Amino acid sequence: MAWIASLTNRPEGELDRLIKRIGAILLVGVVVFTAFYLFDRWRPPTPTIVDQTITRLEAAVRADPSDIVARGQLADAYVAAARYVDAIAQYDAVLATGKADELAHFGRANANQALANLDPAKPDAARLDAAAADFQAVVDIAKGGEMAHVDPMLNAAYYGLGAIALEQGKPAEAIKNLSAAIAIKRSDADALNLLGAAFIQNGEPAKAIEPLRSAIAFVPIGWSEPYTSLAKAYGDTGDATRAAWATAMADLSEKRYEAAEAGLKAILDGPAALEATIGLALVNEMRGDAPAAAEFYTQALALDPGNAEAELGLKRVTLPAASPAGIVP
Repeated sequence: MAWIASLTNRPEGELDRLIKRIGAILLVGVVVFTAFYLFDRWRPPTPTIVDQTITRLEAAVRADPSDIVARGQLADAYVAAARYVDAIAQYDAVLATGKADELAHFGRANANQALANLDPAKPDAARLDAAAADFQAVVDIAKGGEMAHVDPMLNAAYYGLGAIALEQGKPAEAIKNLSAAIAIKRSDADALNLLGAAFIQNGEPAKAIEPLRSAIAFVPIGWSEPYTSLAKAYGDTGDATRAAWATAMADLSEKRYEAAEAGLKAILDGPAALEATIGLALVNEMRGDAPAAAEFYTQALALDPGNAEAELGLKRVTLPAASPAGIVP
């Protein structure tokens, strides 16, 4: 009490200064406590697995610059981290040794292709040419191999050449390389899709239909690109009904359910009735309406008994806890 009384007896100016000093001390204390609290609990972010791998491999390469296995792995890790220029430098070093040529050419091709398309609106022509040269080097190395007919890297190299040729406006060259890729892997939906696009670009829309329909047979939903190309192919060949079906399916793949439903119902009684019915089943399945989907799948089976797509769809929606997730990657 005496201490409080002594404060009241101080001059007003001195009392104000004392109050401000006490406030400043308290503020500093709060700041210090907060900083200590945060520092005590803050931990630096853990490096990603890719970053950890890069650090380890960089150390290995520094320790033994002649270790081409470590260099190749480091280059691959740089690609995974989108450090394409660094990756190319490591692939160059590997190729300079004259060893592991196929892997290094393939890796460098992918790195250059990625660099070429950093700005899709303005691809780097020189980088595309460099990527094509490396993919061709892989083809030249692998095409005579005993297992060439099932070689996944050869398949990927042909696909890379086809994709680049199509991007460069060389559809005939794209058709040749994509056909070679599909000959190795007939279930290559990406190659089938690009092959259809190449036929369209080459002025052969009728030839585009089969590979595009094969592509969507492997990936029926969630991928609008082949449907968009298929709509053009059907339109260019005069099949307006199936062009409308493909357009509606592209809408479905983009989750534009109302547009897809309207487009499919408009052709439900025409020559594409089966495709439209299965499409409507998929619309309802994607929406989570299993009973409606089952009804349309049943109608599709009435139109085409034994239709594999409708049979599989009907099983999906009639199983316990049926979910549209079962048809979407």
